[in-house]
Amino acid sequence: MKKKLVFLCGTLLLLTTLLASSGGIGVVHEQDIQSEVDKTSLPLGLSVYNYDYTVASSANSTIVLENPTFQEMKDFILKDTTSRKTFILYTYECRHFATEVNNNAKAAGWQCGFALLCYTRGQHAVVAFDTVDRGLIFIEPQTDAAIDVKVGGTYQGQEIKEILIAW
Repeated sequence: MKKKLVFLCGTLLLLTTLLASSGGIGVVHEQDIQSEVDKTSLPLGLSVYNYDYTVASSANSTIVLENPTFQEMKDFILKDTTSRKTFILYTYECRHFATEVNNNAKAAGWQCGFALLCYTRGQHAVVAFDTVDRGLIFIEPQTDAAIDVKVGGTYQGQEIKEILIAW
């Protein structure tokens, strides 16, 4: 019970930190998410939140993040070296891969979401891009693969109960 409480507190702290630093959290509850989302006719239950993607501002400059095209996202992912890193249990895991890709995308000027695939027991971190021409695309940052995930579907052998995205 104590481990679950510590895990839950750690997860909430991570999400709170991401929320504070990124401008918001979008929650996706949808039985049939596809890699191409038509923003003009969202199916019932799908919540995609659009935020002002201004990341930092100073007296001299403002950084504005853009949603990439599918090709721009693909080019970025193929250049990003995060997937070449080694998975090390308790030291460099899925959340570290996702955080690094997210930070690298933002440094390159691209809006990227930190996404949690929530299972009955545990979760897995990936990233999401809201591409301007193909909609919401999820990427496995450990392999650079585009993945088709949806609530009620499975990923890594586990049923997805909820998808959380921090933009």
